[in-house]
Amino acid sequence: MRSRPQHAAERRPGDASPARYVGAALLNGAASFTFLLLAAHYLQPHQRILTRANLLTLSRAGSAGLLAGTTAAPRVGRRIAWMALLWGGPSDWLDGRLARLDGPTSLGALLDIEADSWLSLWAAAAAYRAGDLPALGLLPPVVRYVIPGLLVRYRCPRPTERPWQRIAAGVQAVAVALTLAPGSGLRRLGRTMAPIGAIGQTTSVATTIRRTVHAAARDAFIRSKGVAPVFGDHQAARDRASA
Repeated sequence: MRSRPQHAAERRPGDASPARYVGAALLNGAASFTFLLLAAHYLQPHQRILTRANLLTLSRAGSAGLLAGTTAAPRVGRRIAWMALLWGGPSDWLDGRLARLDGPTSLGALLDIEADSWLSLWAAAAAYRAGDLPALGLLPPVVRYVIPGLLVRYRCPRPTERPWQRIAAGVQAVAVALTLAPGSGLRRLGRTMAPIGAIGQTTSVATTIRRTVHAAARDAFIRSKGVAPVFGDHQAARDRASA
């Protein structure tokens, strides 16, 4: 697929509007806050929401708001988008450490997945609108949104990613980040990497979806035998069911 012209976004009317940038960022933040309230009500009622780990996770969702502003007005927010995207890696690393110290929760796990998905979606959208990411690069973050829905529906943990899946996600993340970079040489490299990253991560997401559905179906079968399944320990559950 051919890349879009590097400065295509600059020719569109309204792409230099600060009002559009601020409005899109605020709407995105409101959507994130609404999701937090709904998830807390569903998964963790009457418990503390704003733990240290969750606050860091929400800061990553806030970075997605800045990227949404860039999507609406690329000429206003491109440099800000680059800095917002750079915060994604350290915040993801830190909130994982804090979650282990404070104790993991179902809400924290869902927020972490959702913040990653939200940030990935708006990073790709911002890079596409800025004119440097091919349309194929939008596919992985869109398809990835199936996963949080499955985890909530089946109330199960996310399957552990295999090494090749981590590599695929890394290639996609680097490609998107490079297409938002300040230097033209880095953006060219990002455009070259984008198709590889998009195909690799789409395959990875499809694999995770298949494994999640398979695990849920397997546990439903075990439950039908009168044994409460323990996600992540399916062999033990099957042994108890056959005993």
